[in-house]
Amino acid sequence: MLLNEYLNRFRKGIQKIEDYGYADSIDIREEIRANKQAILNVKVVLINQSVLHIKEYLDAKYRINRVSYAYQYQDRTGRMIFRYDNAAHRPVLGFNEHKHSSDGTIYEAALPDIFDFVDEVISHL
Repeated sequence: MLLNEYLNRFRKGIQKIEDYGYADSIDIREEIRANKQAILNVKVVLINQSVLHIKEYLDAKYRINRVSYAYQYQDRTGRMIFRYDNAAHRPVLGFNEHKHSSDGTIYEAALPDIFDFVDEVISHL
């Protein structure tokens, strides 16, 4: 998949929130860099004032590689509902990709497809 194809698919996934009437505001910032790299920063405020934050650093030189990412969904007070990320932890978790739940549990989980992720967010509304 090319970088432009990935970005178009990503935008369509986020647009699904707007299409269903769940978005109060959507702010997507894309920084395309040399060597087929990109940085995505997204903030979506939903109709119940919960907030979705997405940060992603991509390297698409040979294939789409999510060098780092964090997809966090939080309630109106800022309390995390869930987050997917691939940040290193101390102590070491034993896996890179993982999900944080609101009760503090961290478990191995790959980031779902953007459409599945959006569906998961919508299911909490």
